[in-house]
Amino acid sequence: MAAAKPVPLDKLIQAVYSRQLFFVAGAPKSGTTWLQRLLDAHPAVRCMGEGHFAERLIQPLEALFAEYNKHMGIVAERVYEGKPYYHGLNDSHLQVAVQVLVASMLVQRGLPKELRCIGDKTPRYNFGLDTLLRFFPKARFLHIVRDGRDVVVSVLHHTRRAGYTEVLKPGSDQHVLQVKRGAAAWQQNVAAWRKFAGAHRDICLQVSYEQLHEAPEACLESAFRFLGVNADASIVQQCIEEASFKKLSGREPGQEEKTSFFRKGIVGDWKNHLDAADTAIFMREAGALMKSLGYPT
Repeated sequence: MAAAKPVPLDKLIQAVYSRQLFFVAGAPKSGTTWLQRLLDAHPAVRCMGEGHFAERLIQPLEALFAEYNKHMGIVAERVYEGKPYYHGLNDSHLQVAVQVLVASMLVQRGLPKELRCIGDKTPRYNFGLDTLLRFFPKARFLHIVRDGRDVVVSVLHHTRRAGYTEVLKPGSDQHVLQVKRGAAAWQQNVAAWRKFAGAHRDICLQVSYEQLHEAPEACLESAFRFLGVNADASIVQQCIEEASFKKLSGREPGQEEKTSFFRKGIVGDWKNHLDAADTAIFMREAGALMKSLGYPT
């Protein structure tokens, strides 16, 4: 099989960045994958996942460039007596490298003519939002927030699938540790988003997991308008059906499959899994943030 003919870099960058670029973030197990699927179902939107561009690509590249320049400085001093042939790499070189690498990832599913927006969903972007904005100043950012107690329950089940058999047993060391860690991680993720969004209101939009359940049409319409694509009721409904829990899991919401990534698909399941002691642990870690977000505490 012949190798694909490489696309000239200038055309690759133009093809990707002539579209609206966006990034989706959220605390892990907050519904980021569901939001990704909803957005990706729109004919003019492409939402990839998970690229981990900020923490696995851009930040390591920054460190690599710094180390390279340090080495080149030593060469310049010791070999060329301060008159080197090369003068290292600067921010412009880094900008080009990042744009080319990210574009080469985003283009992997093709770029049909009707495509107007292209983005990536990675939950951990909450801790790299400033980095992404620095390299992609025209990007837009979406965030999904979910009741932190439901997030903790979802994390517990996800941890159980990873082989930690005692994590679902109330009172066990594994259980208590994961409740505390889950609450702290949720609080840190949401707080990081709120700080970023507070400084960049015009390019940020937050939706909630609960809103997507209770009023998916209105919630998704606002997201599509934010991205600048058609938000007609027929398209919104098509996306909702395409990314429904039943279509993604093969089950009705509430029908639990403990081994599935799409486990249950309901709101308020924390009441079935967290006892008073668990709730107290969670509220100590994240109660103030829960209250400020309007969740009943």
